Amino acid sequence: MSVFIDFQGDEAALVDVLAEVLGRSLVREDLDAGTIHRCRLLDTEVVLLGDHGLEDDCGIRFTAYRYQLRLTAFDVGMRISGYDRLYENMAVFLAERLCARLASRTEVVANLQRTVAVFGAGAETTERTGSAMDPERHVPMERKEQ
Repeated sequence: MSVFIDFQGDEAALVDVLAEVLGRSLVREDLDAGTIHRCRLLDTEVVLLGDHGLEDDCGIRFTAYRYQLRLTAFDVGMRISGYDRLYENMAVFLAERLCARLASRTEVVANLQRTVAVFGAGAETTERTGSAMDPERHVPMERKEQ
């Protein structure tokens, strides 16, 4: 799961906002391929890539986004069925919060093949068509209007 971010400001500002939203600081790593920032949260690795190097594919304009926030769950398909939904919902939450805080367009993409949600300038805010399910009763949960 990835969140693509069209933020044109200073990378340090993006890292600060991301750390604030996550409630954790990110560790900077300088690699041969470039600099990344990472942390681990809720058994998920969160990695911010500055140069994702992706070309447009599957109808998704990856080249329109400067940053990729990659979320990798360590234990997908746990005995608790809600964990997989939590993972996707976490990506949608981060995209919405980053869009609001940075005033930048964000797009949540699953497996680099399917758009899950888009937030921000130049696009209607859209979310996936499936509604969140109440894990206790297995019925759709109501969405709160802002």
